[in-house]
Amino acid sequence: MYSPSAPKLSEPWPERAVLCFFREQIAALVERGAARRVGQFTVEMGGHGIYITEDSAGERVALFHPTVGAPSAVHHLERAIAGGVRSLVVCGGTGALVELAVGHVVVPSGAIRDEGTSFHYAPPGASIDADPDVVDALAGLLAEQSVPHAVGLTWTTDAPFRETPAMVATRRDQGCLLVEMEASALLAAARFRGAKLGLLLYAGDDLSGKKWDLRNWTASDARAKLLPLAIEATGRF
Repeated sequence: MYSPSAPKLSEPWPERAVLCFFREQIAALVERGAARRVGQFTVEMGGHGIYITEDSAGERVALFHPTVGAPSAVHHLERAIAGGVRSLVVCGGTGALVELAVGHVVVPSGAIRDEGTSFHYAPPGASIDADPDVVDALAGLLAEQSVPHAVGLTWTTDAPFRETPAMVATRRDQGCLLVEMEASALLAAARFRGAKLGLLLYAGDDLSGKKWDLRNWTASDARAKLLPLAIEATGRF
């Protein structure tokens, strides 16, 4: 059996980590001295930097961009867990399948498995549940901070340009609020490795109408607000 190895860092891996899809927000933390680069993933996987930041209590938290897509994101997750990480929060943007304002935060309670990676980590099935204790912890943190949010299913797909109107309607009927490309695989892999993982996602582009509306979602101020919450959240479960 093959086993992942952790990238070597200039200091020990923390037990907590944030997988953040907002490259510019990671850079902003570094620029103001709130995160320091301690290593990187292999060049073959994109060479993404690995950083250490701290929560409000001064506890260390690893921070890195996991890259887009289930196989690559799980590869990065596996290597972080191999380093000793046990509590992980994912923060990212998603497509809204229902009417949600840009930036509205959603805590996935589970994910529809329309990708291939999760089936290497969990028995076959249409969906995978998030750990309810983790979901409660994340929702509780958002409530404490008076952040409007929803809890519900997300649809994880490998093919974003095949999110057809008919498929969107089907997933919405199944209770999905969002669509993205990594959640079900990350949940399955973390569970397989005995780590706890939760997700804080925001509604970005809109797929709830007849036409795809980008809504300039990558410029949302939700990105700057969500990363600090994710860092704090790693200490809640």
